[in-house]
Amino acid sequence: MRDALSRRSVLTGALAALTVAGTSGCQGSRWYPSEISPDEYVLRSVIAGKKRTIARYEAALEKGEGPTDLLEELLGRHRQHIAALRERLPDHGPDEPWAPENSPSPSASAPSDPDPPAVSALRVVEQSAAGERPRQLAKLTDPGLAQLIASVGACETAHAHLLKEEA
Repeated sequence: MRDALSRRSVLTGALAALTVAGTSGCQGSRWYPSEISPDEYVLRSVIAGKKRTIARYEAALEKGEGPTDLLEELLGRHRQHIAALRERLPDHGPDEPWAPENSPSPSASAPSDPDPPAVSALRVVEQSAAGERPRQLAKLTDPGLAQLIASVGACETAHAHLLKEEA
């Protein structure tokens, strides 16, 4: 019984641990060593990706590639998504300066064919974006923002399905 820790030792150790944690400056999920929070970083990353997706749709429509009605409908949905996402931005000015510089672009996962058919390329873009959403959701603390981004991901999955039917 001599090797067992005494109650006083356990309490002293717990008190020391709490003191160290309290003086370290860590404030749990509200602490972040940046001007923007992790939630805002994810939000701006999603917006940057949406801008690239919109540019891909606009280019496909400009070239007259793919089913125009479907592409215009999906482009309109992406514009609605970006408007809803921008409403959640804190007032830090325009979203471009805050966009993550090293976030993967939708074209990074596109097929290596130099000029793939627009519908196939857009389907890959949609699938890639939808696949990124769970990783982004894991970084969020705001349940409302998580719900919005999860809904955007669900739409992207539906877009990919619609584009697959057209291919």
